[in-house]
Amino acid sequence: MQGRPRSNTASFLGWRRPRTETTSALPSTSPALSVDALVDALTPPAVPSLAHARSLALSLPEASPLPRKALLIPVLASLCRSDAPVAVQAAGYDVLSAYCEHSEAPSLATDERLAFFSLFLGPSSWAIDLWEPRFKAFRALTKFGREVLGIEQDLIRVIQSWIAAAFDGLLKGDADRVERERSIDVLSKFLAEVLANVEPIARIPEDVLASVLEFYAGLVDRSVLLLPKPRTPPETPLSKPSHRKNTSSLSSMTSILQTKHPADIAITLYLDHLGSQLKVLSPDYLTVVLPLLFRALAFSSSPLPPLSVQPHPAKKQSSEDKITETLNSLFSGPYSTRCMIICKKHLFPPTDTNSIYSALYTSHGAHRTFRNYVRRALIARIARAYISRESSMSYSPSGVPGHLNLERDIMERAWPSEEYAATGALGLGGNGWDAGRLGRVLTLSIRAWVAWHIDAADDQNRARETREDILLEAAGVPYDIWQEMDSRGEDEKTSLDEEEACVVGETLEQLVEYLVPLKNSDGTPYILPLSPYTSKAPTPLLRRISTLLSRDHANPTSPLLSTILIRISDNLTDADTADLPRIMFEQHDLSPTSPDWLNNWSNLLGNPSFVNIGRPVTRKAVMQALWTVYDNVRDMKAYRVPLADLVLRFCKTSLEEGGDREAGEATWRILGDEVVSRTVECKEEADNSLDGFINVLVAAAEEDDVRQSEDDDASSIVTSETPHTQVHSSTPPVTQPASAITSPNLSRTQSEHPLNEAEKNGTSIMSIISSLTTGHSSRSQSHSAPPQAADDMPDELVVPSLNIVPPRVVAAASALISIFGQLTFMPLALQPSTSTLAIRIYHILLRLTKDAKSPRARLTMLQFLMHIRADRNHRLYFMSDNPSHVVMLSTLIHRTSTESHASASMDNLSAERTDREPTSPPDARRPRPLVPLRERDERALSRGRTSGKKPSRNLATSRSRSRVASATVPRNPVLKPHPALWHMPEIYPFEVVDLVQSESLVSYDPDSSLEQPLLPISQYLTVITDILEKETNWDVLSYVLCHLPVQLANKHLFCGTKARAGISRMLTVICTGILNGDMATHLEDPSIKPRDAHGLAYHTLSVLLSFRPCFELKQCHILVEVFLLGLSSGQFSTIKCCLHALSLSAVELQSSMTKFLPRVLEMLSQIMSGAHIAVHILGFLFLIGAIPPLYANFTENDYKMVFGVALQYLQHYNRLKMDDPNTSRALSQHVRILSYTVVYVWFLALKLPDRPKHIPYITRQLLLANEVNNELDDPTEVCFDWLARYTYASADPRPAPSVFNDILMNPPEKATNTVLSEKTWIYGYSLITIRTLSKRGWVEVLCRRPSGYTKFLCRVENVPLVGAGDVDPDLFSVPATLTMERVPAKVRSADREEAVEVSSVETQGAEVREIFKQLDQDDTPHPNPITGYVWSGTAPSQRRKDVSVDPSFFALQLSAYPDHANTSHLRAVADNAAVKKYTANLDRIPVIDTHKVGILYVAPGQTEEAEILRNTHGSPAYTRFLEGLGRLINLRDQLDVYAGGLDPDEDGEYAYAWWDDIGQVLYHTATMMPTVDHDPLCTNKKRHIGNDYVRIVWNDSGHPYRFDTLATQFQFVNIVIEPHSFGAIAAFSNNLHENEYFRLTVQRANRMTEFAPVGHFKVISAESLPLFVRQLSRLADWFASVFAHTQQDTMPVEMKTNWRTRLESIRRFKNQIPPAPELPNTDGGIMNLELARDFTTVF
Repeated sequence: MQGRPRSNTASFLGWRRPRTETTSALPSTSPALSVDALVDALTPPAVPSLAHARSLALSLPEASPLPRKALLIPVLASLCRSDAPVAVQAAGYDVLSAYCEHSEAPSLATDERLAFFSLFLGPSSWAIDLWEPRFKAFRALTKFGREVLGIEQDLIRVIQSWIAAAFDGLLKGDADRVERERSIDVLSKFLAEVLANVEPIARIPEDVLASVLEFYAGLVDRSVLLLPKPRTPPETPLSKPSHRKNTSSLSSMTSILQTKHPADIAITLYLDHLGSQLKVLSPDYLTVVLPLLFRALAFSSSPLPPLSVQPHPAKKQSSEDKITETLNSLFSGPYSTRCMIICKKHLFPPTDTNSIYSALYTSHGAHRTFRNYVRRALIARIARAYISRESSMSYSPSGVPGHLNLERDIMERAWPSEEYAATGALGLGGNGWDAGRLGRVLTLSIRAWVAWHIDAADDQNRARETREDILLEAAGVPYDIWQEMDSRGEDEKTSLDEEEACVVGETLEQLVEYLVPLKNSDGTPYILPLSPYTSKAPTPLLRRISTLLSRDHANPTSPLLSTILIRISDNLTDADTADLPRIMFEQHDLSPTSPDWLNNWSNLLGNPSFVNIGRPVTRKAVMQALWTVYDNVRDMKAYRVPLADLVLRFCKTSLEEGGDREAGEATWRILGDEVVSRTVECKEEADNSLDGFINVLVAAAEEDDVRQSEDDDASSIVTSETPHTQVHSSTPPVTQPASAITSPNLSRTQSEHPLNEAEKNGTSIMSIISSLTTGHSSRSQSHSAPPQAADDMPDELVVPSLNIVPPRVVAAASALISIFGQLTFMPLALQPSTSTLAIRIYHILLRLTKDAKSPRARLTMLQFLMHIRADRNHRLYFMSDNPSHVVMLSTLIHRTSTESHASASMDNLSAERTDREPTSPPDARRPRPLVPLRERDERALSRGRTSGKKPSRNLATSRSRSRVASATVPRNPVLKPHPALWHMPEIYPFEVVDLVQSESLVSYDPDSSLEQPLLPISQYLTVITDILEKETNWDVLSYVLCHLPVQLANKHLFCGTKARAGISRMLTVICTGILNGDMATHLEDPSIKPRDAHGLAYHTLSVLLSFRPCFELKQCHILVEVFLLGLSSGQFSTIKCCLHALSLSAVELQSSMTKFLPRVLEMLSQIMSGAHIAVHILGFLFLIGAIPPLYANFTENDYKMVFGVALQYLQHYNRLKMDDPNTSRALSQHVRILSYTVVYVWFLALKLPDRPKHIPYITRQLLLANEVNNELDDPTEVCFDWLARYTYASADPRPAPSVFNDILMNPPEKATNTVLSEKTWIYGYSLITIRTLSKRGWVEVLCRRPSGYTKFLCRVENVPLVGAGDVDPDLFSVPATLTMERVPAKVRSADREEAVEVSSVETQGAEVREIFKQLDQDDTPHPNPITGYVWSGTAPSQRRKDVSVDPSFFALQLSAYPDHANTSHLRAVADNAAVKKYTANLDRIPVIDTHKVGILYVAPGQTEEAEILRNTHGSPAYTRFLEGLGRLINLRDQLDVYAGGLDPDEDGEYAYAWWDDIGQVLYHTATMMPTVDHDPLCTNKKRHIGNDYVRIVWNDSGHPYRFDTLATQFQFVNIVIEPHSFGAIAAFSNNLHENEYFRLTVQRANRMTEFAPVGHFKVISAESLPLFVRQLSRLADWFASVFAHTQQDTMPVEMKTNWRTRLESIRRFKNQIPPAPELPNTDGGIMNLELARDFTTVF
């Protein structure tokens, strides 16, 4: 049988049309058969033919007369048998449909109908291509269900079997869901139409009719009990069978259904049939109908909306809505009492365990029905109250009610249409739902369900979840009652009536019994987090109970809510005890208004139960009240001092007795603030008391952290994953500072949906205290401190938070930091006494940083010390923001809050962020304890060698297994790793003003006569160096290594002789530690490898390069040697960092790099890598190729290593497909281009005689790279052509115009010998043009190749030179020859005007004569003091190099190389006009790479685009940078240098440019372009700079430069140069100390991978900056061009270089020229050589 199974797409009403599925696949060689012949061919015993069957089905509608039924029945029996193929069966049913629907079809007798009906009585299987033809035949046979006499019951069974078969596939999740749903819909509607017909239904017994309802009920039970309950409504997209191209015509009657849950389909079928049969069913069926509706309701239930009289938004009616509507009609109908009896029965747990899950679902639905019943009464009360309020407000002054415009829906809700009778189930009692009677039933059912055991259930988890769902519905009743009460108006009764109060109280009393047996995994009682809003309990039931128990106690219940809470006190936090401090504070017993306030505080602080770790909320309430009182009396010395002394005694006692080491953060803050206050007050007696406060703080900070050394568990670590079942967590889960149990202001519109954040926050204890406290809280430090203006206040003040209690060591260390910060950065620091104490505290901090026992305390002090910075005036300030470089280093050791940053930080950090912009959220600087947000496995998360990879997801599993193993085998214990103590974004547990410069302390005083107090930074360097050398704690060492590079980049902080010595020692310690392997070998954690620390230390060394004057030559050599060692680490991040450092060393440490460069190249040749590392390797080679002293002593092998490294990536690229999703398309293309560029740069670096020696090696490497290709690719062809140009000559790639050429080749028109002859040939990939002046013997040879354009001027000496006096004398050759090498390179000053004339012989002759006069005169102008020399319009590259030419150069340029395959095919181009047109276009394509780069100067204080573009001058340092960056050229009539689109008449006459033999760069310098008044926005400048892909930004603004400052769509790369230190700078300052080093950063667009040898930033000297930035700008423009060409790295489009474009252009032109004639075979004799010997065919 040919063809695939067909799908009937015929129309329902007129469904006969040709099938398109298989007719084309069937052979049609035989002629069409008649109907009779087809019947004969299909009559048994003949084998049924699918083609004949389909032909018969297509022929019957037009057949006349029809075949006899006797002949047709055997055929149909053969085709429709159940074991026949599906396609054959479908064809058979199509035949039956066509026969029965025929207009001439005779009426069927009963026996004939039964005979045909027997065709449908086989096994009821369902197939997508069978069900529809079978149903159509069935429908045609029964005349749409009208002729079913004698087959009524069988018809019902057949239809049920078909529905069941289709439904089975839905339960199994088959792919053809839409078709099955459509089948069920069509079949069920047909069955409903049959049952709706009065005549046949009268012949059907009642039990058969009831069986239909039972059948649908069975479908409901199967889907409800077998399938998982959907927690959220599924959103399944419309699925369409892949083999159907056209929609079936059944869609004209039934819309194509979106796939639904099988339960929704079954419920819809059941409800539709129930609705049609409900009036005729006996009431006895309610015992069956209601339980099924309960189960269906339980399955489809969803959270109920809040009680409201307002209509809910219109939505599509769900299954739940349909079931609820049916139940409401039953419970409000004539059998409402019986329905309620059945409902109450099913509220209780099942007694029969045979069908336990069915009973559980039934009870769940019964509880939902009961709740809906109560909600109807409550909504009616809400509606009536609403109407009453509206009515009372609409009375007129005369007392007559006004017009009451109420919605009909509200009226119907207030007075439903059903009758409320005293004997009915609904409407009893004053509350509307008989709360006294029904509430008791609810209470008993809850008690039964709480005590019910689930041991009988097979799936106990499922049974447990269902029981919780039942209890959740039961708990919804008091929840709804309280909602109704909250909705009442202020003038209405706001308490529950007696019956409902009993219902709520007794219901809660039984619900809380559910909590008592709950235990945590460690056996402790489960702690329920109470919250009046959205609770954080793990399950919905516990959240509901939490919400109910968090109600205001002002609304009494029976029993009282407090009594219920006492019952479960073991399951609650210490919030009850936290009420005492709050109440005492509200009664003013803790403020000076009470005479016993100090005694009260003494009692609170002296009671250990109130401040121990077992009562964290109580302790928190005490500390909050203490801090608030102290803050209020801060300016009242008489009250503040005794309170501070009391706190001091408490802290001393805590230290002496070894009390709770986490108690009392506020107490330590008070001690610190008191030290500052007493210092500022400048009283003699105050000095004697300071030592006591400071000593206590020091003693607390230097003690051991017991929690860290002994506990280190999740119970003492605040993490984002800490479960709320934790019993003694240091972070209580209660978000309300006050007692959650008595929290006021409960929302008046509670619902089961989450509330917004504002509603969650509620009223905090701080706002309550502030509103109840008497007196004004002043933030000044003392009475003597002058008031501070608002403008002088810091922009950001790190505000303390008491929500999380830090360890005592951290709190004490934070207090010491606060003392130093206030004495240094606040206005009170101007007093002389404060500087001395600040320096004393500074020494204490340094000593504790080095010697403190607690790593937490040391990290806290490092958090402060390592964020200290100095501005240009050496004034200190604190910067809390962490630059992206710190975040990147933290990511390498997995110290970020989200693991997803690991891969993104490597190459995809945001381009809009510089190293000085904040990288953490605004609240990241809020003081928090130094604890992580999540507990981590340090064995994996602290290792730098796993950078870029996510930790294994099996860490927790492996840890748990190790614990079990250690318990079983005590001899092999597994050490538990310590949790990470710091992470990014960083959290500060102290408060220090941010970015406010100190007015008292400086880090360096260049003018010692000022005698300003100095902060000894050298001692800080000593401490940091000791940590790097001997540290044993990985948290401390890793924190220093991650933050040190950015701090060292602030060079103004480390000025002075001692600081320079400290820097030198630091370099020695780090280098020695890496070379000897000693660094990080003292760590306590053996899982940390030393190379993890080494990888971070390389970043510090790269910054230390900027301290080159501090180092000896030997140290510089060691530094480069360390970077060389880092290349062998095998870690991507380390290799990349070392490559960047070596790139910087190439310009900063040239002597050291010269020594180690061969070894560096050898190491690079061993690194096999992809594009992400190759881009940094090639960038390094490209940079050092521009520094000839580095490779002055290179040997041949050294150059070969360079070429090998450069060409190594080409092999990788050619084996890598461009559509590889694992690589960046833009980066791959950029690296490919860069590989060839490095070859070109280094080949030009070779001396001319040495170049041919390297051609074999380069050729072999290029061919190896193309080994995977069938032929050489175009870039390789270009490379070979380029090598042929520069191997034997160093000539320019393009000829320059000259006087000599113009005189000879362009004689004046009056000359008699003006005829020029010109011919062009194509030879390989070269276009050779020869022009001659026939009577003078001069020949001009033009050779245009992909890599350049060469011109030769030759004289044929066979032509005599005719002098003056002879006939036709040659008057031009001799003068031209004399002037050929006598035209000097004109160097003209920028401020001198030049007269530019058009090229003509007269003008040139005059110039020649003028030249002869000036040969002996030296009038070279002096350079302009600002702009320097200006390069003339002649070929500039010839002024910077010696040009040599080998004879082989001529031969190669006139050869077909590299096209060796067609060396003998020289093809002449006869059409000179076409040649001139083509060469004119070809010559427009540059022969070298061209780049245009914008340059912006940002003056001090500037941040906006317009003011930046209006700058016409820059600082002296900026001007010096421009002079080193390029050469100043005159743009007018510039022919050889790429002008970048600049017009001298509009954009200024001068510009900076740079060029070599392979590239030219034109710099669009904004300060050199004219600024005109009529263009205030400088759009003329922006049209050039805004369209540049790369911009160099000299930022003297003192602010971070935003990536999008210049609004343009070409935002790709910004190279930002700025001072390394912040601070005010005088306009155009020329301070050499400020300008000797600069900070260099590269901002990239989103999706751009890292490509530059800069990393996140580099600090580079001013003398090395121009060269480094020039090479960097070329790299950036290459990559940005590729990035833009590939649509931001999204499209696989290949970018072509200028050389490749020229190659393709020549190739296209060559293909347009007719091929040369084929030469005959020379074996035929001499005469066959005639064509070959006839050279005129080619020449």
